[in-house]
Amino acid sequence: MPLARVPLTGTFDVAMANVSLENKTTFDNSASGVTTSFTFNELNVQGLPSLMYWIRLDSAVPGVTWNPFFSVTNITTGGVTAPNWYAFTNGFVLVPGNTTTFFVRAAVGVAGMNIGVPPNQIVTVTTVITAGG
Repeated sequence: MPLARVPLTGTFDVAMANVSLENKTTFDNSASGVTTSFTFNELNVQGLPSLMYWIRLDSAVPGVTWNPFFSVTNITTGGVTAPNWYAFTNGFVLVPGNTTTFFVRAAVGVAGMNIGVPPNQIVTVTTVITAGG
């Protein structure tokens, strides 16, 4: 009679975790005479150091800037707790219709994005943030 045995007995398997966030967002800066900055797409990525940011500018608006953000700690202002945001880069100028990606390995708590919308404009973007172990 053959002996049936499991060759991995006594060990354990580790499955890689991941989280992702996909959004299509519209930013309305039509009532402002100055470039306005919006921080959005907050995603908890604690313990998932492989980060990928993806954005496509869906509007034909020139001069839109974008920056991948991260937070390690929180701040409390007026009794409200929020991420203490920092920028990974000096930013990107988005080209209408094109995609921009950014990859990084970093042990951070929260990932997010920041977009700068020119004065008197309405901008729509499609975005993805994903993180894995």
